[in-house]
Amino acid sequence: MFTRFYKHENERILLGFFYGSEYPIHRYRTGKSIPEGIPLDPSHFPVDPYLDDFDELFARHEECGGDFIWSGSIFWGIPWLEAAIGCPIILNNYNSGSIHAEALPQFSGPDQIPLFSMENRWVHKAVEFLEKMAVRSNGRWPLATTRIRGISDLLSLLYGVENLIFAMMEKPEEVNAVSEKLTNFWIEFGKMQIERIPMFHKGIGSFYYNCWAPAGTIWHQEDAVALLSPELYDSFIKPWDEKITDAFDGCIMHQHSSGFFPYDRYINMDFTALELHIDEGGPSAEQLFPVHLEILDKKPLIIWGNLREQDLDWIFGKLSAPGLSVITCVNSPEEARLIWDTYMT
Repeated sequence: MFTRFYKHENERILLGFFYGSEYPIHRYRTGKSIPEGIPLDPSHFPVDPYLDDFDELFARHEECGGDFIWSGSIFWGIPWLEAAIGCPIILNNYNSGSIHAEALPQFSGPDQIPLFSMENRWVHKAVEFLEKMAVRSNGRWPLATTRIRGISDLLSLLYGVENLIFAMMEKPEEVNAVSEKLTNFWIEFGKMQIERIPMFHKGIGSFYYNCWAPAGTIWHQEDAVALLSPELYDSFIKPWDEKITDAFDGCIMHQHSSGFFPYDRYINMDFTALELHIDEGGPSAEQLFPVHLEILDKKPLIIWGNLREQDLDWIFGKLSAPGLSVITCVNSPEEARLIWDTYMT
């Protein structure tokens, strides 16, 4: 069904479920052992306890049924790329549910961005995760590339949100030089993962969205483009997004629907599929209807969110099936079965 979905040939909408907290620290029992308020290093993330978490998450999502299948990735609570380039990462408190990254101290430009190296201690930890996950899964659940924040996200961290806009205006050559080094690191970190992910029914998993994807597909995001104008995106981010998509056999782009999101650019780029959140407090499925239609005309679309009944009614009543899949958050297998019975029978 997913093979047909990517070809716009699925005869019904694919429906799946995301069970539990959206915050990585709360999704994994092992997250409770991460120390608070100190800079974290790879020794704070012993891999073996997370393997039991992966099995538990797989079993929990299997109870929900649906068309999607839970996919395991190296623990996505870690801001991997930020940590690997030297940024301090800290869990301020467990209740926040997330580890945040801080900018490189006294960041001054491209010379502070290291080259990718297999000797990098965070890369070592990622490899350990992947190798042990492949053994534990033994083909039961797919592996996927983890969350890697996009170039706009990394730039906004390094420069600061407001300062980034000024830097783009006042020193564009420097920003582009930083972006080039970040993109090269991004691509190498992504390829390192894909080379170590075993095939799952001739394909690969997809982080967070629990969908099967064609072999070699990576997950991508550019959340911070919401802070930019379309012109700044075209000048400073789009060329690097194109370089990333060109480097992989497939790429799924994650998007939020609040603020600026350049879906009209993405549909003409080499993305395998586009994912679009329906965010709480953001536009509804009805309000996003023209965007959904425009995307579906050119790309497969994954709609994700804690979807209300009104959103589900609109999606299943107004959108055609070819190239469309939906994954909604649930709090129990019983809730998942009720949604399935409502829209699939």
